[in-house]
Order: sequence, then C-alpha cells, then structure tokens
Amino acid sequence: MKILIYGAGVIGSIFAGKLAQAKNDVTVLARGKRLEEIKKDGIVLTNPKTHQDEHAKVQVIDQLSSKDEYDYIIVVVQGTQIDEILPVLSQNCSKNIVFVVNTANGYDHWLKAVGEDRLMLGFPSAGGERINGKVSYFVGKGIQRAFQTTTFGEYNGVKSERVKTIIKLFNQAGIPSVFCSNMDAWQKTHVAMVTNIANALYGFECDNVALGRSYKDMKDMILGIKEGRKVLKHCGIKPTPTKLWWFQLPTTILTVFFSVFMRTTLAETTMAKHCIAARSEMIFLQQEFDTLIEKSGIKTPVIDRLKRNLYI
Repeated sequence: MKILIYGAGVIGSIFAGKLAQAKNDVTVLARGKRLEEIKKDGIVLTNPKTHQDEHAKVQVIDQLSSKDEYDYIIVVVQGTQIDEILPVLSQNCSKNIVFVVNTANGYDHWLKAVGEDRLMLGFPSAGGERINGKVSYFVGKGIQRAFQTTTFGEYNGVKSERVKTIIKLFNQAGIPSVFCSNMDAWQKTHVAMVTNIANALYGFECDNVALGRSYKDMKDMILGIKEGRKVLKHCGIKPTPTKLWWFQLPTTILTVFFSVFMRTTLAETTMAKHCIAARSEMIFLQQEFDTLIEKSGIKTPVIDRLKRNLYI
C-alpha cells in the first residue's frame, strides 16, 4: 500500500515507522531539521521498554504536488497548522485523505477543502518524545485501550471498505485500531477530557508527579472532565466511545485512581511531555471547546478555574 504521512512529529514518525516495518510503501512529508534527519537515518523509533532502536526506511519529501498520488494520505499535524495545508490537500489527486488531527470544531473546513468522497477521520492512541532525531514511543495496547484506542471513521458514519482497509493496515503494523461511526462525538469527548488534564498539569508546570500528589487539584481535574461531558450532553452530543462509561463513577474513586496513575512514567510520556510541547495546541482546543460551553448555556466553574493555568 502506498501511504503518505503528512507531518513528521512524534505521531507521524510512529505511524511511518510501524507502517514501513509492515512492508508498506511509506513516504513522509517533513521540513527543516526533521527533513534532514529522515533523509540521513530514516525513521528511528526507540522502544521504551527494551531501549532498542527500530529503524525503518522511508521516502521523504518536503512538499506535495497535485500529481503525487497515494492510496492514503494520513495528515498528522496540530490543529493550529491545518489551515495552512488545506489548499495543498485540496489540489492533490489522492482519493483518501485521513485527518488525524485534534479538534472539537467539526469538519466543515476539511469537508470544503477535500470533499466528502475523500475525507476520512482518525485519532491515535500513541505518543512519546523526539530527542536527537529518535522517537521514544508508546502505542496504546492492553489495559491502555480502556482509555483510548487508535480509531478511524467516515464523515457519514458508514463502515466503508476503505475504512476497513486502513484499520487492517494499522493492526498489521502493530497499532491496535478500531472503527467509530461518530468521529465528531468521539473527538469532542476527547477534547473535553484532554483540555482538563492539560490545564491541571499546567498548574504544576507539567510536573505530573506533583499534580498526582495534590488530591484537591486531581479532584478538580475529574470535576472538570465531568463538566465537559455535561456540556456535550446539553449540546445533544453523546459522550463517545461508550467504553468511557467509567467517568460516571463517583468523583472520589476517579480521583484516587488518577492520582495513582498520574505518578507513573506512562502519564509522564502520554500527558505531561505532550503538554510541554503542545501548549499552543491546547490553547486552540480550549478555545474550540469554549464555543461548545457557550452553546450549552451551562455554568462550568471548575473548567473556568482550571483553564486559568493555560494562560499563565
């Protein structure tokens, strides 16, 4: 399968490396220093458990022309960058463009740029840290999937053949993946969760262990997430996926659980380090979710308190 990964950050590198290792024809679009790193060494992933490097050979480009055709273009950039690349994607001839981009604002701009017949949606359960050209990574597997699994879907909610194909490709590459019939609700639910987690972390300068030791602030984080889910329901959006039903558990139980989890290396990798690198994206996502709060017409005192940390 011929695949372009549009974006060479942590997630793009994980996708590129794993898909290339699974014998797909992978090209990465990168720029600047990252372009030179990939030209020189390919994609280098470091397994955080074994500390062994995994090397994958990929092609690399710095721009996409209208005639460059791929079976799938997988767009892996921050939401703050998407408007810049939509004109490029709109001119390209590839039939399947998968936006793996964090958003709570729906897909109208993407739809207008590439059309419903080409638009596909997804979100990763993966992360890590890039240092000196190498990506120390994790992929959501096992118990982690109770929290999040890499997910794909269509704008119209249909489980199409092309969605089945990309899910199969990712599963074969060692990235467990599933289908969702309502990616818009899925992503809005995700933003309701991650903005509160990030804003709580910013109150401790992204020191996840220090946050985990503060019962009061961990409780606020949980209450903020619950407020966010209430906002969604008032907007007529069902929190998705249903496997996150456990956010309905008593606040005390969730606070204790997350207080323990927040002090782990996994929390540092998946949450704290991402927040350090993505503050501008978190501001962007909070502003998108603020629009939903306004639409819901409900009061969100805990979210309001937490989001002050974002602007300090």
